[in-house]
Amino acid sequence: MTYFHGGVPGLKVGDSILPPDKTGTDHTLSKYVTQLDGPAHARRTDIVYLTTQRQVAKAYAAFYPDGALYQVLPASPVDRDADCLTPDLSWHCPFAIVVAVVDPVVLFRTRTPERWLRMANGAQS
Repeated sequence: MTYFHGGVPGLKVGDSILPPDKTGTDHTLSKYVTQLDGPAHARRTDIVYLTTQRQVAKAYAAFYPDGALYQVLPASPVDRDADCLTPDLSWHCPFAIVVAVVDPVVLFRTRTPERWLRMANGAQS
């Protein structure tokens, strides 16, 4: 299975994608879930989220300031994302390794916020 991750820019092939607990970043969806008093399993900052759909990862990259899109290899077995209602779309693991930089800069302004959100939810856009 091929996995993608959208987020912090500037990583290279071979770099690790680490969870927010390790990097200290506050650019996370978990931060917004916490602010909205969402469920505890959606607030996790000790894991890295992956998707099997390139467009979904691209949407998440767009929400990170000038984020990047990566193809990644999970560093351990993956678990299904309990928040995702679409089967086989979203996964998580302790960390992942960049195997390809698919798009080094994904600019939010190239689509409307609504289109990015549809992409993040797995809709083709």
